Amino acid sequence: MTQANQAGTGLPLTHEHWQRQALLCQWLATLMSKELDDATLQAYQAGDAAPLLDWLAEDGLSDEADALRSAIAGLALFEHPRLELAADFATLFLSDARHSAAPYASCYLTERGGFMAEPAQRMAQRLANAGVTLPDDFKEPADHLAVMLDYLAGGYRQLAELSGPAQATALAGLTQFLREELCNWLPAFSHRCQRQPTASPFYPGLARLVVGFCQQRLTEASAE
Repeated sequence: MTQANQAGTGLPLTHEHWQRQALLCQWLATLMSKELDDATLQAYQAGDAAPLLDWLAEDGLSDEADALRSAIAGLALFEHPRLELAADFATLFLSDARHSAAPYASCYLTERGGFMAEPAQRMAQRLANAGVTLPDDFKEPADHLAVMLDYLAGGYRQLAELSGPAQATALAGLTQFLREELCNWLPAFSHRCQRQPTASPFYPGLARLVVGFCQQRLTEASAE
């Protein structure tokens, strides 16, 4: 997508870009929040994820998007693909944090790799400042990757509604969030995902895609 820029700001004239990033970020957050149900899995196998993956490929993440596309296609080889994916989700994200790819910032940004440390407290404060409350049925700390991606999606939705100095200020805040709260631990998280044996490459591929997406957004924001 070609972007025109406001004179002197470097920010896009159109808000389409930020709306697209919000949608993609929300999708990634949803995938990280819980196992796929039958209806969603069938929709993806029928091609419903293709437009989102195409957007990501256009944005420079073609390798990561193609890997996830291939993983979705490969699910047809399983007799019970939803159960296989649920088992992979549990193995990677719900097992002992010392031997899994726990999706919590505290596990990577603290000396002992524990839970509910400073990253969780900072994220909880960000949510409180934004007036965001987690759903009652989502029993996870605030520094869960799905929560952080959901917060980022909200930031992009806000960017799509702003312009001029207000947009520049909001973008600076998201840049800081990406740099200090996400991109500094996501590569280690993805590395753990790649190490764990899984039936399908879907979740390891998703982890790579999340890393690429966040790094792409940080590079983009830093260049503005």
